[in-house]
Amino acid sequence: MDMDELKRVINNFSFDSFKNGNQGFNQILIQLFGLLGHGKSSFINTCIYVWQDGEYQNWAKANEGHGGTTTERIPHKITSNITLVDNRGLPVLDGYWSGEIFAQLGNLLPLGRKVELDKGFGLVDRIVRSEKLVKTSDFIVPVYVHSVKYNMPAEEAKELKRILHTARDLTGIYPIVVLTHKTYGNLTSVESSFRDMGIERIFAFENYTQEDHFKTRGRHEEVLKFLQEVVKDAQFRVEHQTRNPVKEMHDRKQFVLNYVHQREKKAEQESLERKKAFEKAIKEKEIKRQEEELERERRRRKEAEEAELRKRREKLERQRAADQARYEMGIREQQAANAKKGKKFLGLFGKRK
Repeated sequence: MDMDELKRVINNFSFDSFKNGNQGFNQILIQLFGLLGHGKSSFINTCIYVWQDGEYQNWAKANEGHGGTTTERIPHKITSNITLVDNRGLPVLDGYWSGEIFAQLGNLLPLGRKVELDKGFGLVDRIVRSEKLVKTSDFIVPVYVHSVKYNMPAEEAKELKRILHTARDLTGIYPIVVLTHKTYGNLTSVESSFRDMGIERIFAFENYTQEDHFKTRGRHEEVLKFLQEVVKDAQFRVEHQTRNPVKEMHDRKQFVLNYVHQREKKAEQESLERKKAFEKAIKEKEIKRQEEELERERRRRKEAEEAELRKRREKLERQRAADQARYEMGIREQQAANAKKGKKFLGLFGKRK
């Protein structure tokens, strides 16, 4: 299919043309999500640039080289029936903050409004306040954007797999993965990593930017094939399934509210466990301190006893030495006395007989 035909298929897409009717849907929301600075805004610029085929503009306010500037859910129209949504990215992928991803993916937060990242049940309050501001008629297609430049740690890859599968459970569609900066890393290895996570649809791009927007057939075709895949997926699911957008919105809301509830229970349990661990560590430290103090006291007593024993031994040794000296002196005195008596005897008789 050439580019003109691809454009025709995309531009003519309408839920009203389906054999079972629109079933309550009126547009596709291509929901982009992922980590901060991985190229979501730049990818939107690329899609609009390819679709309009005019002058390049920074429609999505992509801040090249300073990623992560999007703080709202910003919609960008491609056609009257297809909208790209630049969702707020997250600084890290973890079980706690992923609740924000699901609230955005589930279309439970209004478009064009700032997305606050808060802890506790603040997300629940925002979802409840947004009930009258969100549309049930939007057909959601989740798209995860990932930069090939980024070397994903093993633990993070494990968490990402869980998030992607949860996104599938939430929306009923396996996320499409868009890889950006495809010439700046090991594309084959990154694709393999996502396939190991169960992802089948992967598109790799080198985004057009303000510095590099020289049009090429390859880049244009890649974008149009991506949009065609989104259209085909929406058409298949609405034509081959009985859908109820109002119920689906309710189910997504319940899903995320339950997720937040479980998340807070887990956070509370972890906090309690940390508190117990801290108290245990303090107790063990105190016990260790007391044991060390007892050991030091034992050593002091032992050293004192040994010193006293040495003192007694030294005193006894001095006493023995003194006694020995007196004894030896007595012997010498006795010998001297005996010698003196012998001289007197010789002097009286002249010689010894």
